[in-house]
Amino acid sequence: MTIAAGIWALVPFKGATGAKRRLESVLDERERESLVLAMIRDVLDALTRCRALSGILLVSRDATAFELAEEFGVDVFEDSAADLSGAVVQSGAYAEHKRAAEGTLFVPGDVPLIRPEDVDVVLDGHEQVTLVPDGNDIGTNAAASSPPNAFEYLFDGKSFKPHIASARRAGIEPRVVRNTAWGLDVDTVDELAAVAERATGTRTGRFLDSSGIAARLAGSKRESP
Repeated sequence: MTIAAGIWALVPFKGATGAKRRLESVLDERERESLVLAMIRDVLDALTRCRALSGILLVSRDATAFELAEEFGVDVFEDSAADLSGAVVQSGAYAEHKRAAEGTLFVPGDVPLIRPEDVDVVLDGHEQVTLVPDGNDIGTNAAASSPPNAFEYLFDGKSFKPHIASARRAGIEPRVVRNTAWGLDVDTVDELAAVAERATGTRTGRFLDSSGIAARLAGSKRESP
């Protein structure tokens, strides 16, 4: 196994307040906030246990980010970007010029099923650009770039194919990795239900069970025609 060296993970985090509004039909505001915090903790836990990474940047202007950084022993980069693509670009440039990163790995905060071995799968064989799509090949749920910002980021919820085209415009044929854990992010009720069924042993799973949300979702699934 040949794992790329000098890779820093970039984990954008907007904060929990007002997050995941697409789940309003099944979760109230407090439940959504608790879910977001459980998921980001699962992601940070997986990343901090991954020996292949050289460092981790929590990319955020939210005050909670500093508490999470202290909890997991990671760094915070306070971006000033207007969107996700800009935040990844800014943090990537910082990682390269201030932390001597040879490459970066974009990691969203809502992929709570990933484990260190799933991170290794992305970095094993990575050279220039590696893209990991969501389970529908629509969004981009991880993106490795060596050097940082080797291609233009185009995050908009439907960025997987545009990112392939972007890498090719930069003269790079992207490597694509499909992985079940990476493929399941949580934006919809169906995705939340899928995570609830598979999240055993995670903070997210324990929250969904203890709050009764998992049981509610399972009940709704049984009642649907």
